[in-house]
Amino acid sequence: MAKNKLDTQALEYCIEMIGGKWKPIILFHISKGTNRFSKLILAIEGINRQMLSKQLKSLEKSGVIDRTLYPEIPPRVEYVLTPKGRSLLPVVQSMNRWGKKQYAVNTETSGPPNNQQLPLF
Repeated sequence: MAKNKLDTQALEYCIEMIGGKWKPIILFHISKGTNRFSKLILAIEGINRQMLSKQLKSLEKSGVIDRTLYPEIPPRVEYVLTPKGRSLLPVVQSMNRWGKKQYAVNTETSGPPNNQQLPLF
């Protein structure tokens, strides 16, 4: 029983770090070098500025990304993955592989799924 509780807690912790629609997509783009707010907003289809800002703050608070503010005019902010963030990349990449495989299977048999947006990576 104790092992089962630990497994559940571990899964909950992982979901807290990267759960939701946007966090895995943001991590993917930051890992590929898209690390400025303006580039992220252009790269991530369907996200608005407020949601991107909220998710970046959450990832920073969790220690998954670092935010660097450069004292320039206009101010420049860049985001990079921390070691903790880089350790999450295999999870994101696994989600990507699974999504590609399932998307291919579903589109071959029934066309694109309705009302579902899949990441383009």
